[in-house]
Amino acid sequence: MVEYVDNPAGRLRKLLLDLHASHNSDQMQKQKPAWTAILELADVEGTLGREMAVIGAVACLPAQVREAVHALPVEEERQEHLLAHLDEVERGLGHVLTRQTLWAVFTSFAPGGVVPQSAAISSLSHCSYELHRCVPEPTVSDEDLARIVDMIHSLMVEVARADLPDAVKRAMLNHLAALSQAANNVRFAGTRPLDDALFALMGAAGRVHAQDDLARVGLWDRFKSTVQTLGALLSTGQSAVQLGQGIAGILGG
Repeated sequence: MVEYVDNPAGRLRKLLLDLHASHNSDQMQKQKPAWTAILELADVEGTLGREMAVIGAVACLPAQVREAVHALPVEEERQEHLLAHLDEVERGLGHVLTRQTLWAVFTSFAPGGVVPQSAAISSLSHCSYELHRCVPEPTVSDEDLARIVDMIHSLMVEVARADLPDAVKRAMLNHLAALSQAANNVRFAGTRPLDDALFALMGAAGRVHAQDDLARVGLWDRFKSTVQTLGALLSTGQSAVQLGQGIAGILGG
């Protein structure tokens, strides 16, 4: 079946298959903590906060699948069929939070740890197809995501170095950090959180005193250009037209 990552079921399925493929022996699965394996897969190192954000995004996936399926315009019996094995996967991911091994996670839903052939993976495939067909989420390419991350980090460096009032600098850096975290979590959380983080950043910067301070240090035009480019690359939870109108309204055109 074709792999879709424009819905939580597809992202959950891909995560489980990627974890299994990168640790495909029983010995590796029995020795490797699932927590560590997920962070390695996400290429996350650093603060506990970053690690918890990734693990939290992963742990939320089953609930997001359930919510998305319950919103589908199909019969309740069909919904139950699509969610038939989700409880097993959710129990497995619960073992991640208690820092148990991949084996404990996999065998919760895949007899003998044979993940690719499990009924749960097959069920997630069907679920992903239905969500892709009915309510696909916007996606962003790996190339555009890398560009987004680079732009965010570049702006963070400039803001950190600028002669700004402490309150303004702190607010901008906090919102940029949240945007960066949302970008890093796209693999598991999808692109919708990027919308929220982008609009929160625009709202913070759009306040009059922040505009004046950013303009004074020569960063306002740079900030607007970056946000407008990010908006064009994302166009996520809202349509491109709505996103453009929001940027124009908050940033003054």
